[in-house]
Amino acid sequence: MMTTPRRDHRRYTILMTVLAFIIIAACMRLPIPGIDLIPASLQLAQSGGMERLSLFALGTVPLFSLLALVELVRLMAPDLAERLGHAGWPRLLFGIAVLLLTALQGYGVLTAFVTMGLMADTLGAMALGIAAFVGVSALLLWLNDAIRLPGLGSGIWLLMTIPMFSRVPREIVMSIQTVRSGIMPPWHLWTLAGAVVVAVAIVVALNRLLLDTGRDDGMRQDTPLSVLLWPPFLAGIATGYLMVVPIILLPASLETAPWLATAMHTVFMSVLIPLFVYGYFRQLPFDRRADMKPILTVVALAQVLLCAGLGLLHLIVFAPAAPTGPALIVCVTVVLALGRVLVSGRRQTR
Repeated sequence: MMTTPRRDHRRYTILMTVLAFIIIAACMRLPIPGIDLIPASLQLAQSGGMERLSLFALGTVPLFSLLALVELVRLMAPDLAERLGHAGWPRLLFGIAVLLLTALQGYGVLTAFVTMGLMADTLGAMALGIAAFVGVSALLLWLNDAIRLPGLGSGIWLLMTIPMFSRVPREIVMSIQTVRSGIMPPWHLWTLAGAVVVAVAIVVALNRLLLDTGRDDGMRQDTPLSVLLWPPFLAGIATGYLMVVPIILLPASLETAPWLATAMHTVFMSVLIPLFVYGYFRQLPFDRRADMKPILTVVALAQVLLCAGLGLLHLIVFAPAAPTGPALIVCVTVVLALGRVLVSGRRQTR
């Protein structure tokens, strides 16, 4: 029986997805070389998991940070991004930049561990730890290019969700235990569950809407879901920088009223998300803008509702399992993309 290219691509996607789960799961359980495990065991009890002292301590942060920068360039200067996309050297430069950023951030993390007494203050231990971090980032770079889920473009979204999924069972158990111990009333947990169900339904509807309208809208193949995934994260990054201003100018107010920081964060996100969605709207051909304007307006409003609603929910519900808006959007979208891969395979075998 001959295999079609589409079926081969599906098998390759499933294989690389499973491989990504195995690699990240292993990196999250292997300690950083040079870590003193005796004092580290006490640190694990305080921080709640091995991940913070593992090879995956940096996570996908270096890779995602530079991918976000590239996405900003695409939004602000699409012509320049297209010209650079056809050249080979920007790709090589991007990989080098990711590894250099990993080394820099890894040095900062290891220095903190030395200060905490978890590592020996030697050149060998520092070099070995940085090399381990760089090796993990090199693997993530390879997986990012190798994995192509339908509608998602690069594999970064899958790589981001694997640690999120691994923490869900522990956080659910912790939330149930807080209810049983009386720390959190039961209605907190039920409110959280109801909010998550509604939020998941909204994300599923947005996926369906964008995929149905994105097949012949003249945009890049991955743009329909990019406009769903990127704006909340880009807005979150920009909000992090903007929050520096009130932290410097109003430290006493934020300390006496912690809810004020959440309110400011929500306001910044609510303003920035539509601006980034508008950046994707500007990339549309002129003959498609009239048709896509109401659709992208709905997307922007739904993103604001999800991010602001789940953000404010943290002020009411004190549960470890409470997700953030951007994290929930990407997790549901990745699950749906994996489902499309499996469903397409079943259709081909019939």
